[in-house]
Parts: sequence; C-alpha cells; structure tokens
Amino acid sequence: MFCLTCNSFSLEIICEKCQKNLLTPTIQKRDDILSFYSYENIETLLKYKYHPFGSRIFKILAKNSFAEFSKVYKENIISLSIDDKVKKGYSHTAILNNALKSKYITPQYKKLLSKNQVQYAGKDLKFRLNNPRNFEYKGEKNIDVILVDDVVTTGTTLNEAKQTLKKYGINVLFCVVLVDKRW
Repeated sequence: MFCLTCNSFSLEIICEKCQKNLLTPTIQKRDDILSFYSYENIETLLKYKYHPFGSRIFKILAKNSFAEFSKVYKENIISLSIDDKVKKGYSHTAILNNALKSKYITPQYKKLLSKNQVQYAGKDLKFRLNNPRNFEYKGEKNIDVILVDDVVTTGTTLNEAKQTLKKYGINVLFCVVLVDKRW
C-alpha cells in the first residue's frame, strides 16, 4: 500500500511521516468552536468521506486531533455527533466523536439526526438557509454537551443543531470540528 499524500510505501493509508509533518493539529478557537486544521492542508483528505475507505482517513485525523484534545479535557461531559447516520459503511462524525472518548468525555450517538437528506457539500449560504436540516433530537434533556462535526463552512448546521438542542434544555458548551473554513 502507498501513502495517499506522499506515495511512499506505507502500511497505513497515510504514512507516519506525513501524519507527523502534515497532520499535526493547531487548535484554533472562534466563538464557541474549536478546530484543528486549516482547510487547505486537509481538503483532499476530507473529500474521501464520500468513499468507503474514508473511514481509515477519518480515524487518523480523529486520532491526531480529537483524541489528543480528549487527553487534556478534564471535566465530565457528553459529546454528541451531528447527523451520524451510516453512509458508505461508516459515519465520519461518529468516528470523530468516538475519538473523544475518555475518562471525562462520554460520546453518544444517533441522538441528533437530520430529517432532511439534502447534500450540503459545496452549497452556498442561501441554499443552506432555504433547505434546513430539520434536526430531531432523541436523547437526555437538560444536560451540557460538546457538539461534534467535521467542517464548519457557513455555520448554519451548527447553529441549527444548537437551536434544536436548546428546545430540550441542552447547553452546548462548545463545538469541536476538524476544520473551520471561516478562518
């Protein structure tokens, strides 16, 4: 097998050298959103979420960012992934959420699901506003949570998710994403 980024022989889909050189996260905070990578640095890797082997890429991204973050976060909290339905054999947001699992962070799955099946990738703000996700929440009420997603493009998905959760007394302390494209 060969590394997707440098084409050298590797047992991993992304070799250790590239993981160290290209996938070392830098935490950035904007409002209530923590992100780890710049879009330009992992754009190609993110697009593999539409392929069956994308799960392997997302596990590497999650290990290098979300799992590292979970080692330093020391308050008891539940993490919720946004719309973690299985597509192409896996859910990329569930993989990210699972990487947060620690002594303090308890991931929960399939609690915040979209009733709208429209694809938002590459769509502009107007399209996103005209086609809301219509989230449905099926979880515990009146709790604090961390919200998990892969990419913030316009912020509409996170905002709609937070509005839905607020109806159930859920306090979103902050959101954790791989990339905030608004930087």
